[in-house]
Amino acid sequence: MKAAIREIIDREADILSDDAIAGLLKQRGFDCARRTVVKYREAMGIGSSIQRRRQRKIAGAA
Repeated sequence: MKAAIREIIDREADILSDDAIAGLLKQRGFDCARRTVVKYREAMGIGSSIQRRRQRKIAGAA
């Protein structure tokens, strides 16, 4: 499941919320809740959707 979360975040064109990521995982056959996505995302050192938006904005401005 961690690999699927990483793949979704790496390929996101628009920054997705944890709830949206959980929905995509359910479409792929994973049975998980939003809080599970949060737990795994934080364990992998990936920021929240707000942090990823800020990071992308800074990277785009530089």
